[in-house]
Amino acid sequence: MNRSRFITFFSALAVAGLLLAGCGQKEGDKHDPEKEKAEGKGDGHGHEEGSPSGASFKPGKGVILTDETRKILGVEVVDVKEQKLPKEFRFSVQLFGEKHHHALNSEDHSGCDVHGSGLVPANEAGSVKVGQLVQLLKATNIVANGVVLAVQKALALGENEILVGVSNAATVLKPGEFVSARISLPREEAVPVIPRSAVLRTSEGTFVYAVNGQAYFRTAVKVGSQGDDFTEITDGLLAGDQVVTKPVETLWLIELRATKGGGHSH
Repeated sequence: MNRSRFITFFSALAVAGLLLAGCGQKEGDKHDPEKEKAEGKGDGHGHEEGSPSGASFKPGKGVILTDETRKILGVEVVDVKEQKLPKEFRFSVQLFGEKHHHALNSEDHSGCDVHGSGLVPANEAGSVKVGQLVQLLKATNIVANGVVLAVQKALALGENEILVGVSNAATVLKPGEFVSARISLPREEAVPVIPRSAVLRTSEGTFVYAVNGQAYFRTAVKVGSQGDDFTEITDGLLAGDQVVTKPVETLWLIELRATKGGGHSH
């Protein structure tokens, strides 16, 4: 986790803690858990709808915020829309110097000072053609633009080998290192997409917080291609649904504190 994400995560954790802190007892505002259950006012912990903290969680419904809390958190919601997002796939490439172990034609080497190879599933490699552009990335930043030199036949485990060449990159790409490679392919059909900021990746899977009436429900999704700003959704959402783009991590931490026992102080 880089420094900025580290700070963002713990800032969200602090906000979640403050919002749920209202479930602790205060003078003149004591509550009886058993009485609350008997009267149908929630689970007795102040995490159900109507919690005085301004943020609560209800199983089957989601995270519930008061209007004031929404404003404080700066909650932003967008519609799931359809657009022609290029089909994109990524794979790892090991770099080699000009004299690498592949015996390509001499003309394939012209203008390239760095070469590399990576494995791609055969079903994806079928759409990759010699001459297509490849972006090589380090630490999520584009380092250099390369080109596909060759697509080798399927190897063991049903993977094809993609050979790439890069010009004028010897100063930033070193032989022997591994980098991420990205190939984008145009497509005609529109697909459901959401902003990348709406996607929540956890150890349990990939989710979004979808608008569910007056609540925000954590919904499992499957993602496809990713652009600079948008992510394709292949399952879990439909065009016209609404998702939260900010602050996704804070909603998640509110839910975690309520469900994992960290949200109450009595």
